[in-house]
Amino acid sequence: MKSKFFTVGMLCLGVSSAFAQDLSKDTLRLDEVVITSQYVKPTEVGRLPVPLSQAPLSVSRMSAPMISDLSLNSLIDVARNVTGVRPNNSYGGFQSFYIRGFNTFVVVTDGIRDERHNLYASAPNTTLASIESIEILKGAASVMYGHSALGGVISLVHKQPTSVPRVNAQMSIGSWGRYSIQGGAGGNIARGVNFRTDFSMSGGEGWRHTNDRAYNAYFALNFRLSDYDKLNFSVSAKNDRYGTDTGQPHVDKDIYDADGSVVYRPGDLPEDFDRRTRYNDPLDHLADKDLTVSAKWTHQFTNPDWSLSDYLSYYYDDLDYYASEKLTYLTSSDPIYNHYYMNGNTKTYISLDSIQRVGYQFAYKVSLLQNQLELKGKFMTGEVKHNFLGGYSFSSLYTPRYTANYAADATGPGKNAHLSVVDPVLNQGDLNLPYQKRNLAWEYMHGIYVQDYLNLTDRLSALLSLRYDRYNRTYQQAYTKDKVVTSKDEKAHIHDNALTYRFSLLYQFTDAFNVYASTSNYFKPTRTVASPGYVYIGNDGKVIEPSGKNVFSPEKGYQYEAGSHIAFSDKFNANISGFYILRKNMVQSLGTKDGQTISGQVGKADSKGLEVDINTRPWQQFNINAGYTFTVAKLKEYAKNDYAENTQAGNYLNLVPKHMAYGWAFYDFDRSLKGLKLGVGFNYSSKAYVNTANTLEFEPYAIANAMVGYSFKNWKLQMNINNIFDKNYYMTSVNTIGFIPEEGRNVKFTVSFDM
Repeated sequence: MKSKFFTVGMLCLGVSSAFAQDLSKDTLRLDEVVITSQYVKPTEVGRLPVPLSQAPLSVSRMSAPMISDLSLNSLIDVARNVTGVRPNNSYGGFQSFYIRGFNTFVVVTDGIRDERHNLYASAPNTTLASIESIEILKGAASVMYGHSALGGVISLVHKQPTSVPRVNAQMSIGSWGRYSIQGGAGGNIARGVNFRTDFSMSGGEGWRHTNDRAYNAYFALNFRLSDYDKLNFSVSAKNDRYGTDTGQPHVDKDIYDADGSVVYRPGDLPEDFDRRTRYNDPLDHLADKDLTVSAKWTHQFTNPDWSLSDYLSYYYDDLDYYASEKLTYLTSSDPIYNHYYMNGNTKTYISLDSIQRVGYQFAYKVSLLQNQLELKGKFMTGEVKHNFLGGYSFSSLYTPRYTANYAADATGPGKNAHLSVVDPVLNQGDLNLPYQKRNLAWEYMHGIYVQDYLNLTDRLSALLSLRYDRYNRTYQQAYTKDKVVTSKDEKAHIHDNALTYRFSLLYQFTDAFNVYASTSNYFKPTRTVASPGYVYIGNDGKVIEPSGKNVFSPEKGYQYEAGSHIAFSDKFNANISGFYILRKNMVQSLGTKDGQTISGQVGKADSKGLEVDINTRPWQQFNINAGYTFTVAKLKEYAKNDYAENTQAGNYLNLVPKHMAYGWAFYDFDRSLKGLKLGVGFNYSSKAYVNTANTLEFEPYAIANAMVGYSFKNWKLQMNINNIFDKNYYMTSVNTIGFIPEEGRNVKFTVSFDM
């Protein structure tokens, strides 16, 4: 029976991660830095039909062959292998990304925005079974994708229907009981109708015993309605569940033993902790379900240079979360423990062999309707060639969010449970926690944009882009008994508008070498609602008198960038970019005065750096991909005000290392060993600060990885080894001190079929 299941799974499930079909012309592409094990020809970039040599943008692309070779199955894994991006996976499933120093970014899938990342700073993202490629546009990009695109835009592109019959299957097993089964197929089902379908399932105990599991499916149809019209339809869904992870509590003060000797410094982890031991309650969970339905109509005019399209989509997400978010050591003013720390001039005694667990619970739903009407074409004015793009976008979002008060309302023996550091008993009894509040938000966004890429001469090109956005938000807080509303506050309204731009110049010195310069800006609506007991300070340092509408202006910023593209056939390709980004109008807590909390829109931060991507093939069988990132991201002085100065001005931003690098070298054998492929790679990061005070830090790390694969006929066998030397390192923390250990040495075996 098991052998039958294995055979059926191999032939009917899985998706070939070596799928490398060209995307249809109407797919939104962002192809610049091509990170792949083989040379990829230039394609459209930034919604413009221009080759890479004419693209005044910085974009990294992870293609299907590279995803397959590295056996990547999450956005977190992808982000480790591109420049300018540092991934962050907190609480076991909430993903966020620091792009060029900032975690303000936009995620789009086939052009559909995922608003959860700018609503809640992070969100779960499912596996990559149905994804063809991933592109990351770096820097301020609100003119292209609307609000909140400061660090950049992460664009996922699904596999597209094809007229050529395709069947793909893949099965993987790996360390800690992990498994993955994926499947896909495509082809023509009627005249003018092509399809593509993919689905996957994955699970296993995992590195930290979280027992994560993910199920997702995707189906797409392309209809040729006439010689001039086509319709693309797609639907995707997921049902994922994560075990959550609060990490291991590192100390944030000097810890002394009974003799008065310092035994631990801030950032140290006391002894007896095991990297794989997780202290979360068995009740902890992050459950996330979503559904996306979209349809895109494209009309080609009789002039083949012009087309009109309308893209309608609906997205629904349902998330439920409870986790033991806070782990603290037991303390006492009496000398009942063997260690202590100084609280001013007073000793506070601390137990380092037991911890207390405190939970947090919330749930939300997101309903998002989006529509985009777009006209694009080419025309001439004299000797100048124009590539024009213009459009109107609309989005309507509704999200109810429920929260609970653990301290006041949680009941049961599991509340504030105490655990031993060694061999903890995780189940400390039942816990009941009813919801206490419901926050409702309605958001409407209208955007009008135009973009023109001009070929001024044979060597000189320019990109001119403008966008106007109108943002409206209505917010209401209600009080509940669990999820039954008992009373409501008055509704609050926010109205913002913004003009964003991108201006770029590119000069092509030779066919293989160009330089470009670009400036762009960004905005992000602030969602602050006036509350009793608060004083609000504007960006001019003056007190704001809330009127029931806006409290603060939108957060704003801009970027300057210069770079170069170098391309010598498929032998050597390099992309170099330097940038400066300023973020301003950041809302900061300024302390209290006369019993009132002071909140001011006075914060600033900037980031500057350099990114280098190299893809070289010294000879046909040998290929190297590598990248280096240098980033200095710091807090700046507050805008002038009468309440506070920024005592942390000049400090580095959280979780942004100054240096990052990655690299892979692949060798494809020929002759008698044809089909065999070997690869070795590395990831490096310098230290990164965990808090804005810069008193805690993640130490630098360097890890080594490898792969070996063998392809024959329609089959491929592959083994990947990550963290070969079992390095102990950290990239993420929860509540500052809860450092989450990254995975130790692990192995994955994959067999795939592609026909």
